[in-house]
Amino acid sequence: MTVIRIKFKKDDSVKFISHLDMMKAFQRAIRRAGLQAGYSMGYNPQMQMVFGLPLSLGFTSVAEYADFSFLEAYTPEFMLERLNKVLPAGLLVLDAGMRETQKNIMADIMFAEYEFVLESSLGQDDIVEGIMGAKRLEVQKTRKGRSKMIDIRPLILKAETGDGLVRVLVSAGNENNLNPRLAVEAVARHMDSSATGRGYHRLGQFVERDGVMIDPLDDKALKTV
Repeated sequence: MTVIRIKFKKDDSVKFISHLDMMKAFQRAIRRAGLQAGYSMGYNPQMQMVFGLPLSLGFTSVAEYADFSFLEAYTPEFMLERLNKVLPAGLLVLDAGMRETQKNIMADIMFAEYEFVLESSLGQDDIVEGIMGAKRLEVQKTRKGRSKMIDIRPLILKAETGDGLVRVLVSAGNENNLNPRLAVEAVARHMDSSATGRGYHRLGQFVERDGVMIDPLDDKALKTV
């Protein structure tokens, strides 16, 4: 079994396609490309593929990742070329590598970086300074129909401005995942009630090796845990 990790982008034309529909698009693309995918065992076999941190509806990205298992020993370059010939417009594979570690991309992601437009009566520099200087940033989070107040300040690792955008590096994966929309809600709650966000765009997802944040297609990410 060969496992290949890909990096792909999702642009404006498909930003309202759900995560499930995007997975189905890749399943169809693999079949159209004639690639021999691996399948799970059992009564209802499923194509073996694992995606990284799901992208919220309405977000665009240049840093989505997925792991695919194949019965044939394809090269990453071959798979990239074949998939890009059959993927629908708006989805494009940017890079690929051979995954040797047993840890899949979903379990491995630790951090994510986003940029977005933050509209506020305050200056963006003042907001970023307020975020990074805050001891607590409490906001209401709803998950699976349940709401609770949480402090998101520990989940914001870095915030900065540039080119009219706010850029944040946040914790991702497992229970420590922070959607940047919550950061905007926290700004509205604590600093400026009129603050709103738009144009959310994911710039990167990262894993951790030896205490260092690295790209999931780095050799260390592909070969070691």
